[in-house]
Amino acid sequence: MRSSLFCLLGFLLVDASLMAAEIRVCLRTDNRLQWVRRQVADDADRIEAALTALVAGPTDAERAAGLTSALPPGTTVTGILLEGDTITVDFSPELLAGGVGDAWLEAVFEQVRWTLDPLIELRAIRLTVAGMSLSDYLPPVPQIPPVDKKGLLAEPPPLITAAGSALAGKKIALSPGHGLRWGGSSWNYERPVYCAPLNNEDLHNLELMIYLDAYLRQDGATTKSYRCLDKSFGDYAPGKPWWTMSAAYWLKHIGYPCSVYASSTGDCTLGSGASEDSDSLRSRPLASNYDNTDIYISMHTNGLAGDCTGSGCPNGTCTYYDNGTVHRQWGAISQALAQQVNTEIVNVIRTHYGDATWRNRGALDADGSYAETRLPTRAAILIELAFHDTCDRDALYLQDEWFRSATTWGVYKGVCQYFGTTPTFDFYSAEYVSDTIPSHMIPGQTYEVSVTMRNRGVLWTEGRQFRLGAVDDSDPFTSFGRVYLPYDVGTGQTVTFNFTMTAPRTSGTYTTDWRMLRENVTWFGAALSKEVQVMRLFARGDYDHDGDVDSEDFGYLQKCYSGVGIPQADPACSEASLDGDADVDLADFAIFYACYTGPNRLAELDCGD
Repeated sequence: MRSSLFCLLGFLLVDASLMAAEIRVCLRTDNRLQWVRRQVADDADRIEAALTALVAGPTDAERAAGLTSALPPGTTVTGILLEGDTITVDFSPELLAGGVGDAWLEAVFEQVRWTLDPLIELRAIRLTVAGMSLSDYLPPVPQIPPVDKKGLLAEPPPLITAAGSALAGKKIALSPGHGLRWGGSSWNYERPVYCAPLNNEDLHNLELMIYLDAYLRQDGATTKSYRCLDKSFGDYAPGKPWWTMSAAYWLKHIGYPCSVYASSTGDCTLGSGASEDSDSLRSRPLASNYDNTDIYISMHTNGLAGDCTGSGCPNGTCTYYDNGTVHRQWGAISQALAQQVNTEIVNVIRTHYGDATWRNRGALDADGSYAETRLPTRAAILIELAFHDTCDRDALYLQDEWFRSATTWGVYKGVCQYFGTTPTFDFYSAEYVSDTIPSHMIPGQTYEVSVTMRNRGVLWTEGRQFRLGAVDDSDPFTSFGRVYLPYDVGTGQTVTFNFTMTAPRTSGTYTTDWRMLRENVTWFGAALSKEVQVMRLFARGDYDHDGDVDSEDFGYLQKCYSGVGIPQADPACSEASLDGDADVDLADFAIFYACYTGPNRLAELDCGD
C-alpha cells in the first residue's frame, strides 16, 4: 500500500563501514521514496543524525532533480525518546505549516519509518508536535451513526453463501486497499505496476480479498466489502470496471451517505474538482462505523520505490493496529486481532507454502498515522501481506493464486481465533456433493460415471496436485487410482470428475471409495464410499430383457456386428459386446450361441461364463 512510498534497494542491510561515516534518509520523488546519503561525524548518534538530516530536506541539486519531502522546510526535531522498541519523535510546529490531512500524515510517517528502519527495529513510531500526536491535529472523526438497514439496491449478491457457523452473527468490514480515484486533474491508480506481470497493488488487494470474503462468508459471517468484489458486475464508466474503482465511488453507488464517501472534500459529486485521495482513505473506515461491524480488516501489500532483486530486498509480513489517542479505546483489541492474524499468515507461508525463512515483521502500532486503523470505532487492522516489488521472492508469490488463497486462509483462521472459535473448514477441506455411480453393474460392462465434490478450503489446482483419488490407491472398478482436475476450483465451488468404471467379471458385492487428496501431502475431506452389486439381471445375449435368448436378440447382435478389432461406437449398440471388449465379433457370437434358448425359454444368468 503506502508501500510504494518505501525506500530503494538495500534499506534492510547497511554496511558497517557505511554506518561509520554515512547515513541514509528517505525523500520523495513521484510519490515514491528514494534514498539519499548524508555524511555524519563518526561519533554522531545515528538516529538523531538521520532525523536531523530528514527534516533538513533535499539539497538544491536534489530538489532540481525532482526530490521533495512531506516535511515542510523549517521543520526541526525538538525531542527524541527511545523506550525499548518504541520511539517518540517530537517536531517543531513548522511541520504543520503546509496543512494537515490523512494522506499527508501517512507520507510523513513513511519517510520517518523507513529512514529509521536500517538503524533500529521498532514496533511503534510516535510522531508529535508540542507533545501532541500528529493525528490529533487532523479534523475530528465524523460521527457516523450506525444504521442497521438501508436500501443498497445496487449491491451485488454475495459470491458465496454460508455453510459453517463458526462466525455466525459476526459482521466483518473488508477494505481492499486503494483503487482507481480522481487525483484532481485525472484518474489514476494509487500505486504503479511492479515486477510485471504482477498487477499493481490497487488490483491485487481486491483479488486477495475475494478469497478472504469466501472463507468468512461460508463460515457464517456477514461481510461488508467497501470495493466491488464481483469482477463481472459492470463499469463505473467506460474503461473503468467497478471492481477497479476505489471505495468512495462504490460506496456512493450502493447507497451510503455523502458523509461517508466524501468526508474530506465534502463534494458529494465525486470524479471532479479537488483530489479525492483522502475521501478514498476515510470512506472505508467510516463505512465500517456506519455499518456497525464487529471488526475491520484492510488488505495491502508493501513495496519499495521500484523493482528489486537480490538478497538485499525486503521480505515479510506485518500487520498494523492503532493505539494512538483517537483509537486508544480499541487499541488493545486491535492489537490482539493484529497479532492473531499476522501470526497465522506467517505460519501458513512457513508451513503450507514451504518458505521457512519468511520474515515475521510482527504487529506494529501505527499510532494514528493510518486512517484505516485510526478511524474505525472497533478493532481494526491493516495487513501488509508481502513486498510486491521484491521481484524474485515476494512478488513471485503474489502472482501465485495458491499463495493468495493460502495466506487469506491464514487471515480467516486468525479472525476465528480472535473471536474465540475454531474454523469450521480446514486448510484442506472438501465436501461430497453427488455421484452417478450405479448401485448395480453387469459383470464386464463399462460405465461412464461422475463424482462431484465441493471445495471448502484453499484453491485446488493441478499444479499443486489436487486430485480425486481411489482410497488405498486402488479400486475394483478402475485400473487407475487418480482422476485429475479439469480446472482450478476455488473456495465454495464444485467440480465434477468424469471417468470410466468397468465392472469385475465375477459377480459379487464390491466397494468403490474415492476421496480428495493433495499428492504427497495429505488426503482430506469425506470419502465417497459405495457398495455396488455386480450381477447379471439378465442372461448375456438377452438384449431385449424378456428372459429368453432368441432370434430377436440375434437380430440386434447381427445389426451391431463390427468385426475383429473394429470398435463398435454406435450408442445404440452399447450392450452388443458380450466379452467386454470394444468390438462385436465372432467371440461375442460364441457367447450368444452358448446362451441361446429360443423363444419363451428362460436363459440361465451364468450362461456363457
